[in-house]
Amino acid sequence: MVDVAGSIGGVLSPILEVGKWLAAPIWRQFKYLYNYNTNFKNLEKQVDKLKNTRDEIQRKVTAAERNVEEIKQNVKDWQKDVNKTILEAEQLIQEKTNNPPCFKRLCSNYKQSKKAFKLKWDDIDQLLQQEKEFDQVSFPTIPQDIWLRSTEDYLAFESRNSTVKNVWDALNDENVYMIGVYGMGGIGKTTLVQEVGRKAQKDKLFDDIVFVEVTQNLDIEKVQTEIAEKLGVKFSNKSERANKLYERLKSGKKILLILDNIWENVDLKTIGIPSKIDCGGCKLMFTTRNLDVLEKIGSTNNFKIGILEEEEAWILFARMAGDVIQTRELNSLPNDICKECKGLPIVISTIAKALKNRSHPSDWKVALKELRAHSPTKFIGFLEKEYMKIALSYDYLRDDELKKMFLISSLMENNDSISDLFKHVVYLDILEGANLTMEDAQDRLDKLVRDLKDASLLLDGVTNKQFAMHDVVRVVALTIAYVDHHVFTAKNDIEREWKDRDKLKKCTKISLPGRSSTIISQLWPNDLDCPTLEYFYMPNSYFEIPKDFFKVMPKLKVLNLVGLHQSSLPSSLRLLKNLQTLCLDDSTIKDVAIIGKLKKLKVLSLKRLIIKELSIEIGQLTELRSLDLSNCRQLQVIVPNVISKLLQLEEFHIKGCPIQWKVEVLEELKLLSNLASVELDIKDNKVQPKNLFAKEPKKYKISVGDCWFLYPKYEYLRMLEVKFDSISSLEELHLFKNVELLSLAEFSEDENHIQDSKIDLQSKEIMPLFNEKV
Repeated sequence: MVDVAGSIGGVLSPILEVGKWLAAPIWRQFKYLYNYNTNFKNLEKQVDKLKNTRDEIQRKVTAAERNVEEIKQNVKDWQKDVNKTILEAEQLIQEKTNNPPCFKRLCSNYKQSKKAFKLKWDDIDQLLQQEKEFDQVSFPTIPQDIWLRSTEDYLAFESRNSTVKNVWDALNDENVYMIGVYGMGGIGKTTLVQEVGRKAQKDKLFDDIVFVEVTQNLDIEKVQTEIAEKLGVKFSNKSERANKLYERLKSGKKILLILDNIWENVDLKTIGIPSKIDCGGCKLMFTTRNLDVLEKIGSTNNFKIGILEEEEAWILFARMAGDVIQTRELNSLPNDICKECKGLPIVISTIAKALKNRSHPSDWKVALKELRAHSPTKFIGFLEKEYMKIALSYDYLRDDELKKMFLISSLMENNDSISDLFKHVVYLDILEGANLTMEDAQDRLDKLVRDLKDASLLLDGVTNKQFAMHDVVRVVALTIAYVDHHVFTAKNDIEREWKDRDKLKKCTKISLPGRSSTIISQLWPNDLDCPTLEYFYMPNSYFEIPKDFFKVMPKLKVLNLVGLHQSSLPSSLRLLKNLQTLCLDDSTIKDVAIIGKLKKLKVLSLKRLIIKELSIEIGQLTELRSLDLSNCRQLQVIVPNVISKLLQLEEFHIKGCPIQWKVEVLEELKLLSNLASVELDIKDNKVQPKNLFAKEPKKYKISVGDCWFLYPKYEYLRMLEVKFDSISSLEELHLFKNVELLSLAEFSEDENHIQDSKIDLQSKEIMPLFNEKV
């Protein structure tokens, strides 16, 4: 092929030289034949270069996509043009290979050479130049909420289609600003509006779609924060929250804001939500149980959701129950039970999941019988039957341990932490197992929480360290708790139940979170006689507890007064001889000496108290297993001979406290042979004893030296931060051999800052401190 091409050039050369003089246009035509091989060599070289550039850009694009970033449109267009150009060039090169140049195909050779020349100069070179102008291939985006993504869980029921259509039409109507969806708890309001939101996202009806759940006790700041995060709004101070959200929502961009599960009239402007006259492109959608709430807000386009049709209910039941419904021995039992669920989705789902793995007919017969045997003494009101059906899942819990855990969970609020739940139950005769350590009990609790979630009686919280409960399920739980276990809450009527002395004397538990604590102020001092009370939970209360408040609570085991707003504890606290758990986190208590009288106390939580000294009386708590003094910002002194007496202590959390440790006090830690979990700051590394503990704890976060621990993204069980001045000072920490996260910084007495380390951390001198690299 090369020889033929060369012969063409040799013959044509003199002719082309003449052609240059005769006419420039003629020369431009003949030069493509003259430079045939050169044009193709240049083309092949640039194609290879373009491929390499394309692959480099693709690597950047892949990395950006993995980081959930959006690829710029000009980059996408460039990639498309590059692939098209490369394909065209490769086809031309292949055509040249299949049809080598010769005299018989001068016309074809001319066209190939010209096309190769133009592809190189007009297309490939331009694309390579464009690539140099890409400073970034992507830009960060706000991650799309999980619920907006396509889901197979949604079932498009015929009975809901008209409601979905009405909501959809309202969304498309420019004159409609507010839309409401209402119906009973567990009917499927949230599921419906989320499906409409997904459709709006798919059809690009809005620029942004924001979904926020509004709890029963409206937390405006929390709602503002969630809206801001999903719209990319940043706050510099609290005072600007509402104004900044207001400006963002009225900016003209099309925004759909869904406020789910509202319970009362919401002052939208207080949150930062504009009115209709100033809304720009913003639309609001609400879900609630009460039409009255929507009307008070000003929503006139409201749509009710009813129960499912019989066939629809069966489709949902079959999906939730699974293949067990095909068991021949069950005959018509699955259909009969589904009919008894009366089309309420939450009831259908709960019962179906409870029977999912039960193939014996007797289980289904018992369920059907209990569904049909209504019990008006337990549940009252228009949801009596539905509540009773949900209670069946409670009855199907395999043991009392799970049942007790479920009822205690119902006394706490949504998105409370599992660690707080642990304090409520660890010494309330709920967790089974003799002589459980604190660690064993925590593991046991974690498993029970997972089991309750699997049974659809508990839900995931905002994070994996929290939990929640469906409102309808909570109503059932509180009813069971009151009827079967004499548990009193704000749901109980003050006149008929709280003021009934005989009923109150049987009371075993009281839970009054937030404003509901006003009930106590209405009863005290004459009507709070609770000789059988074991559990008292009254967080964030402004009720001033009188000095003789605890006189008639001899059996009290758990007392949680988190956020107590008074300077001293009532003197009658000393009478609680059976108290085993006391939580006073975030309280204004200044003197805790009286707590030393509670000789059976096992859990004491005093997080963020304003105490300045841990008094000698705490040393009397010889049965204490968990002591939490985290972030007591004024706590400077722990007197000697307190820690050394807490010989049963397994958990000791005292991080975030400006304690002026003394060597002899720290040395008392070595006497605590059961210590398994520790959080500790030692600001002055000169007071550090040779060994901190008798043995290495299983969990610890320890900081030695005046430094801050930067907590990592992932949770570690064993974290150690040390500011040291010599290898010998590090050798004092030879006890720690299983550190997961280690932070070392060299300390200099001459300089008031952390220096770059001058010590080789891989040297033979220092490596024996740890049994492997950390």
